[in-house]
Amino acid sequence: MKKCVILSGVVLAVVVIMTVIFGSAPVCAAGSPDACALFTRADAEALFNQPASSQRAGKVSAPAGNNCTYFFKKKGGSFNAKLRVSSSDEIRGEGIFKSARDVFDRQKRARMGNPGTAQKMKSIGGLGDEAFWNGHDLWVIKGSHLLTILVHDHLAGSFKSKEAMEKARTEQDLSLSTKAAMKILARIQ
Repeated sequence: MKKCVILSGVVLAVVVIMTVIFGSAPVCAAGSPDACALFTRADAEALFNQPASSQRAGKVSAPAGNNCTYFFKKKGGSFNAKLRVSSSDEIRGEGIFKSARDVFDRQKRARMGNPGTAQKMKSIGGLGDEAFWNGHDLWVIKGSHLLTILVHDHLAGSFKSKEAMEKARTEQDLSLSTKAAMKILARIQ
């Protein structure tokens, strides 16, 4: 009995030391990773350059997975950084879609098939296996994981027209969402 207690203590100490030395292990194993572990509060606060006012996380469906949203108050408005992550196992288990790739491809085809949304679509290279911006949020497929990312911050400046403001908003949201995606993808194995 005494040997088991000592051995357990040694194993625990080694795990703690290894975590301190090498950092935490990659977030993804089998199933869906925790969205708040993939995109941390510190990550979101670094993008906004201020503390988050609140956070919300939970399970989602169609496709199945989980999400994490951080909220910020700035210049009298409310803004957020949001990640939704789904694994092929969860998606398949839900019984609506076959896999993360199936959801991604269907979303892409549906948007490309509509003239109003097709003009807002933009393929984004260098993120995951494939990525697209739909004019509102960033969709990324990496292995058996589907990520949907939106970082929506205060838009500074004045604009000559509503169209100019919307274009600046889209460019800013895409840029911030892409930065978030790079952090998140570095944690997915």
